[in-house]
Amino acid sequence: MSVVSTRDEGDVVVVVIDNPPVNMGNAVLRRALLDCFEELQGRTDIVGVVISSALDHFYSGSDIKEFDGEVSLPLLTEVIRLIDGLDIPVVAALNGLTLGGGLEVALGCDLRITEPKAKFGLPETTLGMLPGAGGTVRLPRLIGVPKAIEMISTGKLVSAQDAVAIGLVDEIVERDVLVATAIDAVRRASKRRVRLEMPPETTQQQVDDAVETARLKGRARPNVTRAVEIIQDGVSLDSDEALRRERAAFDELRVGTEARNLRYLFFAKRAAAKALGSSKSAARVTRVGIGGAGTMGSSIAAGFLGSGVAVTLFDVNAEVLDRARVQLEERATRARKWAELTLTSSIADFDDVDLVVDAVFEDLEVKSSFLRDAEAVVGEDAVFATNTSYLDIDELAGALRSAPRLGGLHFFNPAERNPLVEVVRARESSDVTMASLAAVSRTLGKTAIAANVGDGFVANRVYADYRAQSEILLEDGASPEEVDAAMTQLGLAIGPFAVGDMSGLDIAWSRRRRLAPTRDPKQRYVSIADTLCEAGHLGKKAGAGWYLYPDGASRGQHDPFVESTIVEARADKGITPRAISAAEIQQRTLCAMVVAAATVVASGVAHQASDIDVALTEGFAFPKWLGGPLRYAASQGTDWLVEGLRVVYESDPIGYALAESASRGEVPPQISAILADVSR
Repeated sequence: MSVVSTRDEGDVVVVVIDNPPVNMGNAVLRRALLDCFEELQGRTDIVGVVISSALDHFYSGSDIKEFDGEVSLPLLTEVIRLIDGLDIPVVAALNGLTLGGGLEVALGCDLRITEPKAKFGLPETTLGMLPGAGGTVRLPRLIGVPKAIEMISTGKLVSAQDAVAIGLVDEIVERDVLVATAIDAVRRASKRRVRLEMPPETTQQQVDDAVETARLKGRARPNVTRAVEIIQDGVSLDSDEALRRERAAFDELRVGTEARNLRYLFFAKRAAAKALGSSKSAARVTRVGIGGAGTMGSSIAAGFLGSGVAVTLFDVNAEVLDRARVQLEERATRARKWAELTLTSSIADFDDVDLVVDAVFEDLEVKSSFLRDAEAVVGEDAVFATNTSYLDIDELAGALRSAPRLGGLHFFNPAERNPLVEVVRARESSDVTMASLAAVSRTLGKTAIAANVGDGFVANRVYADYRAQSEILLEDGASPEEVDAAMTQLGLAIGPFAVGDMSGLDIAWSRRRRLAPTRDPKQRYVSIADTLCEAGHLGKKAGAGWYLYPDGASRGQHDPFVESTIVEARADKGITPRAISAAEIQQRTLCAMVVAAATVVASGVAHQASDIDVALTEGFAFPKWLGGPLRYAASQGTDWLVEGLRVVYESDPIGYALAESASRGEVPPQISAILADVSR
């Protein structure tokens, strides 16, 4: 069957796109559209054309696999040139998603009519590129330069209602009359070639503000900067020249390293979702009971409430509950939708919940007691999830009469905004439990990775080795400021010590104390963080951590106490500090992460190497344009890798034992394997 069909509605031809499952643009669809409009060019018996969809989406964007090499002919620009060149008007009847090349097709039409649930976007900049089929040329001429800069630089989706407000579409009608309305409209329409119009009038200040916002939000990435320049320059050029320049920039950027890395992450996220399995057997979750109304518990509650899931939030501390009430009510006033919230100090109020989430204090006995109490009141079909960061879920499952009901749903701070969640299978977790937790993560709009039980699971385990190497660097001669600066130079938003202050030093301190009895006495152990915690330096919340935060300052300042603590720690071990370059700091911390990643993959805690890159880019803000720590390390070459692994191994032969062969100039096979996986 053809992916494009036509039918005559009197003097109007309706073109129907039907390329299952989501009308994704590819060479087959482009060829079918080209052939269709070449035939329509010769018809003199019609007054207009309507382009519509047979599926839930009008045109959901392009198949990004095509962008790695030469794009197969015909190009989308040729299709749009034919649509634009027809002597009769063309109306786009838009439903569902109209993204990327799909929106560029719609922009090549004379009118755009949509249904209320439709969404629109040009997400190319999120993939390291820019629109390549007229988006930077037609969009600013239709909605104005400032709005076009905003829409293209962020790649964010626009609702049907907002699209009408900014002039992107002309009318909203109900889905069941969309095509009929478009047919009526095309009979009344006249030809309107957007590429030949002047942009709506705006002030230079509005343009300047949009440019600055794009620079800040886009973190001055080359493709965002280039897109903004092309938008601004293009409106003063002949449209044919503007289209030519746009396409040249698109072709250059799409084969660049940054775009390749972002495409890698796009497919890595798909692979992570696939590893979670099907949600067919998932329990239906309409109300969740959350234990613990502290920072994490109330943040998890906010995520559920904002996703339309009712919440019963439990805590025995009335003061904590009151604080959570205030915070959640403030969030509710800002939310577009907000589900029902019940706050309670009685676990008996969990009697109608479908899912119990444990977010109580990170202590085995406290969590076990909560799980036992909750199981006594919930229904037989309720599913249990623990948000523990480091505790053994298999041990926690022992608190339940029915251990298969429990799995891990590990959120990251702040839970309602951080996109990452780990769905952790315990030894006895049932398939229903895991399917339910995977489904819940999708309801919350999270990027989820599958994990098995292990210390720190996946993301925290890798991050712990990154943090450990950062602390070793302090003993060797670096300062917290130097380490943080080196990592921000690489592209991280903030460095490891600033992150530690934000999340609180007490969490990692608790883990170190818990692991102390089993720690190899020969392993290098840096006690600087312990000394800070013992002195009450628990991070930003305490006014001091690795940095000082006087009077609630948002940015940390140099702390002489931390400096003296580091000096004393070096002296106690007889270490003569040396200057350490930013390049060495980056190399060592990244290679430490590579060692940890190989360990969690080899142990089966992580399902695949690409999950680590997904976890660190989504949950810990590692620069996406670098592809993640593993993808980046793989790109640096064997000499860089061997040298980095050698120094890391020698810095702590016990903690980084996996890298031992690097001291002989060899890359360990486990590391070679995971880096090969992320380089494909």
